[in-house]
Amino acid sequence: MRLSFSILWFDDSGEYFDSLDIDSLKTEILSWGFFPDIKLVTTPAEFESHSPYTKFDLIVVDRNLEEYGEGQNFIAALRSNAVYTEVIFYTIGNASDLWNAIRDEQLEGVFVSNRGTIRSKISQVGRQSIRKVLDLENMRGIVMAEVGELDHLLDEITKAGMVDLSDEQQKSIFKKFHKGVSEHNQKTGERLTKFLANPDINEMLDLSDSYRRWINFKRLCEKHDKLKSKDQIGDFNAEVLKPRNLLAHGKPERYEGGVYLFRYQEEEFRFDDEASIRLRQTILRYKEAFSDILRTLEA
Repeated sequence: MRLSFSILWFDDSGEYFDSLDIDSLKTEILSWGFFPDIKLVTTPAEFESHSPYTKFDLIVVDRNLEEYGEGQNFIAALRSNAVYTEVIFYTIGNASDLWNAIRDEQLEGVFVSNRGTIRSKISQVGRQSIRKVLDLENMRGIVMAEVGELDHLLDEITKAGMVDLSDEQQKSIFKKFHKGVSEHNQKTGERLTKFLANPDINEMLDLSDSYRRWINFKRLCEKHDKLKSKDQIGDFNAEVLKPRNLLAHGKPERYEGGVYLFRYQEEEFRFDDEASIRLRQTILRYKEAFSDILRTLEA
């Protein structure tokens, strides 16, 4: 699972979708620490275009699809193709009437709702779905994957921004990078010697770990006219990289109430549900900030 929560919602009434407050649902999903990705479809062709549906965390299907048949047929097709994503099946009538359709089709893992309460049902099932996957090991994997994406964004920002700098400004960044890495790790001495003799942006990025990428970005902000106001986005190292390192390398000590304490290199990180949500929200904030900066440079 990544830091997005994806919903595929099938109702044949575009007017009904227009009446929904989708923004409030997106805001709630963001409060869980996930980016909302909601696809609204009104025809079988649109629905089936998302086959095999594996990228979705939740599928929502109306029972009464007018000329397209009944919703349980689409749910049955999902299950027959070994798609076991959780599904909410809803109706404008009495939700209890849906159970007969579910039994007739022998559908498993299906929640039911009245159309009037579908918003709260999505919230309830969504939270439950997230809790199932957010154990400690999954959260560690999510953080590793997301920091990898942030590394890539910082690389793209550095590449896009450096081409706008003068030779003197580029040399200043290259020299500071060489000095910083030399002090950090003598094992890269031979590569760094070659780099200093012939500095190159791709070699600089290849020699960079996540922390160095962040430092490269901050140095770029000091030199680049478009980015001089962008270095106030926060402390990426303290807010993301240090927790990532502790989750990756620290040995967890478990306490009551689902609390873990990670210790690594004289640092410690208290991990619980609240810390998990806060870390996911922070990663999303940096992802949006870095993406916005890259768009600014590429404009």
